Amino acid sequence: MDYKYQGIILNKRDVGEVDRIYTIYTLEAGKIRVLGKGVRKPNAKLAGNLESVTQAEIFMSKNKGMGKITGSIATNNFSNIKSNLDLVNRVFYVFKIIIRIISEEEKDENIFLLLEKYLVAMDANEVGEDKVDVLTLGFLFQVLAEMGYRLEMEKCVHCEKKLLLESNYFSISRGGILCTNCQGRESKKMLISNEAIKLIRIFLQNKLENLVKLKVSQSDINRLKVILNESINWFSGENFRV
Repeated sequence: MDYKYQGIILNKRDVGEVDRIYTIYTLEAGKIRVLGKGVRKPNAKLAGNLESVTQAEIFMSKNKGMGKITGSIATNNFSNIKSNLDLVNRVFYVFKIIIRIISEEEKDENIFLLLEKYLVAMDANEVGEDKVDVLTLGFLFQVLAEMGYRLEMEKCVHCEKKLLLESNYFSISRGGILCTNCQGRESKKMLISNEAIKLIRIFLQNKLENLVKLKVSQSDINRLKVILNESINWFSGENFRV
């Protein structure tokens, strides 16, 4: 059977003498792995539209087992990302996380759209280094929320009372914030600032493309990275450091 997908190329791996296996996040089927037959031959035309960090229309045939790519038309090459080593390395690392935490062939249009918006925003010329961190953090917090791991930032996860401006604690095992009165019930926790709570709320409640307007200090970015790392590593079993 023949299929057409709108997809974003996450990575590629050489197999055999002239083939590659591609990991692609698609609008229609979620994360898939497909075979590019003969794409490493010197005269192969298909490979140019299948580079990592490329959005493309993917044509595929599949009967049993892994599908085979029969054609590809690039719709966005994200050339600004690819021309900046720091940006491309950041995106590759984010892709690595996505590949590890998302199962194959689980369709989720919202995650595809989030990924698309993240790449478009990262590709914009006006994105500075501080905005790269904010976009990446916001994107990953939103992906986790879409997958069912939304952190509770509005109320205490134990007593369920609204959080006050006091000493609050983050607990990954409980999936959110413990207030001062309840924090003694959890041994593995970390103090979280009110500003960090506020920023995570903003990340979860706003469109990704609007996050570039935020002004976030480096110290708050570092605190948010610790919380995000704890969250990703908790259920992935990996040791990621955003």
